[in-house]
Amino acid sequence: MNAMPHITASACTAIMATTAVAVADPGDAHRVTPHATVGGEVLVGAETLSAGARSHVGADLVLGDAGVRPSLGVGATIGFGQLSADDPRALDGSVDFGYLDYGPELALGLRWVDGGLVDTRVFVSAAYLVTDLDDRLMLDPIDGVGGTRGLRAAIGANWADAMWRIAGQDRSKNSGDFVLYFMPTQAELAWVRSGGSDRFGATLAWGF
Repeated sequence: MNAMPHITASACTAIMATTAVAVADPGDAHRVTPHATVGGEVLVGAETLSAGARSHVGADLVLGDAGVRPSLGVGATIGFGQLSADDPRALDGSVDFGYLDYGPELALGLRWVDGGLVDTRVFVSAAYLVTDLDDRLMLDPIDGVGGTRGLRAAIGANWADAMWRIAGQDRSKNSGDFVLYFMPTQAELAWVRSGGSDRFGATLAWGF
């Protein structure tokens, strides 16, 4: 794969844009809030299986003044790992190869606002993906595997605010609940169309 320079540039651009938006209005800091997570993703298709890492970075525009507020998020996602596809030519009936995908992402959500920069939230998201598959496929293609573009849709929840708040309170009581800081804070159910297949699965991540 030869997309690493493009990934680095895309990631830097997304982070700088997120930072700029998040501090655009210091007088109303909670109207625009950043989000960033990194975790693992497992997806299963009819004849494929993928497992790897998934990260999101972006910013959310929070609307309204109620305790539960709608939000509109923009950002980017990147994922990489191993994709296994059925291939009758293989001794065990399948072939494993690397994959990489990245692209812009939009999200709609609801946030339980409590005065902090990080809020508990639920959301749906959609991303347009640029996909880069293992270069070996150029020399030895697999039927039904290929393509350079993809889509991702997900529904998820992030509970970092509630978990970290509980962990902080319990730490002051010498409780062992400080381990909550190390627990996953986001879960997604996702559908991905890339590499020539549709796959469904889940993501567990750390972040806010």
